[in-house]
Amino acid sequence: MKSNTLRGNVYLCPICGAEVTVLAHKCGDFKPVCCNVEMVILEKILSFYVCPHCKAEVALTEIHNDKAFSPRCCNVDMVLLPRGPGSAVA
Repeated sequence: MKSNTLRGNVYLCPICGAEVTVLAHKCGDFKPVCCNVEMVILEKILSFYVCPHCKAEVALTEIHNDKAFSPRCCNVDMVLLPRGPGSAVA
């Protein structure tokens, strides 16, 4: 069974405005409920980056200007992770 849940998906409660984000997905479909209603998925998707040396991860939540985002860790550029279940780096 293929899951529709991806790392970086953002869900919104249509009642109170609460948001949740999938940070690491393992299996099954994630269907969060808040205020006794199912949360709706937003078009906004987070980007995740990983350090190729120490495996530290960061998530880009919003960009407030047009400058390119290029995080660095361990004195090297971090790598953009693909959108899929869990972490792509062992």
